[in-house]
Amino acid sequence: MNLAQYQLLGIPVNNFYRDSLLEFIKQGVSQNKKFTVASLNLHSIFLVSKYPFLKAIYSLGINRIDGMSIIYMSKLLGHNLNKQHRITWVDLIKPLMDMAKICGFSVFYLGSDESTISKGISVLKQLYPGIVFEYRNGFFNPEKKSPENTQVLQQINLFKPNILLVGMGMLRQEKWILENFNHLDCNAIMTCGAAIEYIAGKVNTPPRWMGRTGLEWAYRFFENPKRFWCRYLVEPWFVLGLFMRDICKKYILRKPL
Repeated sequence: MNLAQYQLLGIPVNNFYRDSLLEFIKQGVSQNKKFTVASLNLHSIFLVSKYPFLKAIYSLGINRIDGMSIIYMSKLLGHNLNKQHRITWVDLIKPLMDMAKICGFSVFYLGSDESTISKGISVLKQLYPGIVFEYRNGFFNPEKKSPENTQVLQQINLFKPNILLVGMGMLRQEKWILENFNHLDCNAIMTCGAAIEYIAGKVNTPPRWMGRTGLEWAYRFFENPKRFWCRYLVEPWFVLGLFMRDICKKYILRKPL
């Protein structure tokens, strides 16, 4: 499947709709390919600027838009996108599981605490009884050569999942994938943050109208201001500075991006 790709602040972005993303994953797994599906939002752009090594994960596979701010910035830079190009895990998890059930794909979830992940996987097993699930909580030493990390890799590779969901929080999950990519025996490796927390009911799901209008961040902030104050009130100003640099290059200095 040929999908357009463009650069946003030096990071490659794919212009998926939800259905085209699912079709890409389906084709890749069916052809026994190994690839990543990373998410891109303001927080990930901020992290890339702070930890340059993180940029490598956006070259391993494909990258979905997970923030309305990415849509707005891309449009200002002349890219043809709309709100449907934003794909959150709240909107993706159930269609992804539907596809896995229909296609007979196995799913491994790595991340969260034991209570949350066991409850979340239990819910998924009830909703999608045809899928073979396996899981491991994210509380282990993720250093590449640690005994715990070796055990995690062995558990995953013994299971050989078609879809590996890695939900250990941004930076930690991307770093783990980068360090272990060549040692994983699976197909689609997808960063998913706290997706299982929504399934388990540990975190309330924002009203979908807020997602469509770009206000989901406000819901998350007021639900947990201690956790998200820096992400939503400080980091965007830093990214805005990077974005204005690119705007100047395109419209004032007339340099192609």
